[in-house]
Amino acid sequence: MNAVTQPQRFDLVAVGGGLAGLTAACRTLELGGRALVLESSADPKHLCASRVNGGVVHLAFRSVTTDPAALAQAVTDATSGFVELRLARALGDNAARCASWLEQAGAQFTRIEPDEGWKDRVLAPTGFHDSTSFVWKDLGADRLLDRLERRIEQAGGVLLRGARATALTMRDGDCVGVTTAERSFEAEAVVLADGGFHGNSEMLRRFVTPNPQSLKLRGPPSALGDGIRLAEEAGARLVGMEAFYAHLLSADSLTRDNLCPFPFLDLLAVAGMIVDDRGKRFVDEGRGPHAIANALARHRLGTATVVFDEAMWKGAGREFFCPPNPHLVEAGGTLHRADQVPALARLAGLPEATLVRNAEARNRAIAQGTLSELSPPRTIGRHAALPLLVPPYYAAPVCSAITHTMGGVAVDEHAHVIDLQGKPIVGLYAAGATCGGLEGGPDAAYLGGIVKAVVFGLLAAEDAMQGASTRSR
Repeated sequence: MNAVTQPQRFDLVAVGGGLAGLTAACRTLELGGRALVLESSADPKHLCASRVNGGVVHLAFRSVTTDPAALAQAVTDATSGFVELRLARALGDNAARCASWLEQAGAQFTRIEPDEGWKDRVLAPTGFHDSTSFVWKDLGADRLLDRLERRIEQAGGVLLRGARATALTMRDGDCVGVTTAERSFEAEAVVLADGGFHGNSEMLRRFVTPNPQSLKLRGPPSALGDGIRLAEEAGARLVGMEAFYAHLLSADSLTRDNLCPFPFLDLLAVAGMIVDDRGKRFVDEGRGPHAIANALARHRLGTATVVFDEAMWKGAGREFFCPPNPHLVEAGGTLHRADQVPALARLAGLPEATLVRNAEARNRAIAQGTLSELSPPRTIGRHAALPLLVPPYYAAPVCSAITHTMGGVAVDEHAHVIDLQGKPIVGLYAAGATCGGLEGGPDAAYLGGIVKAVVFGLLAAEDAMQGASTRSR
């Protein structure tokens, strides 16, 4: 793509060639500015979360056409107030604009039926959810990145591949540029948009889990946390670093890639129960799959066993796309089966007496309406607890499979990076998964990666260009 042929000062440099960085660069060019994208990978089809996602444009599992105030409230409710109101409003107010801007940029949308109130804007063509293997080539998200790259080139922007940012240029506390191994670039604004840190085992160990080896990486390993690290060195505040977006996959996926990214065992875990190597429950399954996966990553060895019965296997086991029944077995994942719980415990290598005791206590609590008295308590909100009554009984070893981290750099409603004193760092912005505080909370609530990337990419570019216009007067 267009090369930098001489020293040049840019209005905006985006660190990262995924959806957030490309959006920020495109919007800068639309506003008449000069934009540069630095992408660390030299591969024109570099794998990143933006390229391999499912393509559903939603916010908090609501259609982006929903009333903005209702969207902001959905963000607040989903994260139990973790997302600041000003950030929730920024997402809600700009969600519909995000979809419109993508369409104007060449994105093609379809819908998934039934749309369930939130799958009405899906990047076309679809196909991501049709296989247990990693499918992404020439699907909607892949095509979108290609279109945005072409728009940047046609508008005179620059995209440098194989250019990994190594330092920010700071002057009197302001960010005035960025450096790679080869050269430095001056900029009115730098947008950190290279994703989270799910590909960096040391950062995972520092912030997420003592057992990163027990986490299955469900996304591309490209997110190394460079932007977060550079921002922290510049004095930025980090927020929500412990939370991550994840699903429960067969523990066999740790050594067998054909069991990733699907099938999930999420719905079986929330309907049944999940126990550790001692046969004990360790998390409230009613909090939902992401909360379970986050708790599992930090618990003991980082692996566990989901226990359920035939009714759940034929019910929850067949729900969602590429469901575990039958795909888990067809892909060769371990599934123990027995007509009695004691025999199931022996097959699964779990303490027989403990598993039986936990199963009986749970059945009794369901029957008596005393789930809150279990240890740990079992809530009964969106996810109902079903009794273990219908043989045969099943046990499936699982691990937590991380798609992307949720924590990152603190930002305000204009995408400014915020320092440790709560003030914006002049000239420094963040967008997409580099940001923290846009999702997460006690149950690691996922709100939608595409909207998060595009909205804050747009906001960063618009604020940066407004500042450039002010300075030029």
